[in-house]
Amino acid sequence: MTKRHSLAALALVLAASASFAGDKDFSMGIEGHGRTEAADVGLPVYAGAVPFREGDDDKSAVTLGAWAGRFGLKVQALKFRTVASPERVASFYAKALGRYGDVLDCRDPAARVKPPKDSDKLSCDGREPRAGDYEYRVGTARSFRVVSVKRDGDGARFDLAQVDLRF
Repeated sequence: MTKRHSLAALALVLAASASFAGDKDFSMGIEGHGRTEAADVGLPVYAGAVPFREGDDDKSAVTLGAWAGRFGLKVQALKFRTVASPERVASFYAKALGRYGDVLDCRDPAARVKPPKDSDKLSCDGREPRAGDYEYRVGTARSFRVVSVKRDGDGARFDLAQVDLRF
């Protein structure tokens, strides 16, 4: 996540804290670190995959969170690279995600239909993966896991994430 996103999270926490300042049970905070592991996301790492960094300042794993009272956001994400084909990696994760419920395949137009605003039904937010890429999601609109798989030379690059929203 970029510095801009970190500042936006901080602004969210500070704005929400103003309305709860007199509540003795109120708490707020910001969390950010690079000690995230696959177990934190609840998914296995594809055999032979190695952590991936896009540049010297990049991390292959991150946890970012911000909360104020009952409002909050937490994202745990990891990036990997493997010599396996994107198809094999995608198939592995479609099965692994299945233990959490019905898996959405974001290549399917029906998975990209945005549900009503008051629904907790998960969707792919109208975004279609590029040709040859895969994205799978499972959970609810407020708590879900997502796996993205892309071709990288002769192998694949993939991201694992868990997103939790409270509001």
